Amino acid sequence: MDSEIAFYQIYFKEEQKTELYDFATPHFNSNLTDYFENSVIADLVPKTDAKRICVASWRLKQKRGHGIRLNKELTRDALIDDYDVAILTPRSPTHKPLYMASLWHGKAWLDSIKELKKFIKIPQEVKHSIYENHFVASSDVYKDYVKVCLLPCMEFMSTRPVFFGPSGYAKKKSLEEVEEYRKKTGKIDWPIAPFVLERLFSIWINSMNLKIVNK
Repeated sequence: MDSEIAFYQIYFKEEQKTELYDFATPHFNSNLTDYFENSVIADLVPKTDAKRICVASWRLKQKRGHGIRLNKELTRDALIDDYDVAILTPRSPTHKPLYMASLWHGKAWLDSIKELKKFIKIPQEVKHSIYENHFVASSDVYKDYVKVCLLPCMEFMSTRPVFFGPSGYAKKKSLEEVEEYRKKTGKIDWPIAPFVLERLFSIWINSMNLKIVNK
């Protein structure tokens, strides 16, 4: 494996591999948990030996530019740089991911965040918007996050039903996608848990003095 960067992209259908970056390491995920890609992150990151680590979805190319318009192609060389965290799908500095989640998910979000406050201090709003775990972090930062925050948080969540209630996400998806998800999981809506965890890294680094860049 590349000693400078371990750049994983998760996929779950063979046809999705064509969307992956040519410098990525494909990672097939056949085990969909209620924590979504966070289960993969918790497994891969601790055993990865590289200076920088990323665990992104197969849809990263599609997602780039949804916020700030990026007029540059993402390359391996661009990621070999001096930073602690590189955001791959950056949003405007005025974007408010915690507030937007409350609009998108309503009561499911408010109830789950109220409970999450028993685990971690949550700011009124985070300084950096990171969606879908689309970031690269130095090995030390990422491994520390997984060890002291992500894994304990998933354990904390596991005994609290509030994190596994419906998120309302099914309303935003096509009938075909909802049916496909139902066949895999037996559920008709996505749980709120992965949407909470999607913002956990931003919450965790919020008060840290890290060098954070957009790529």
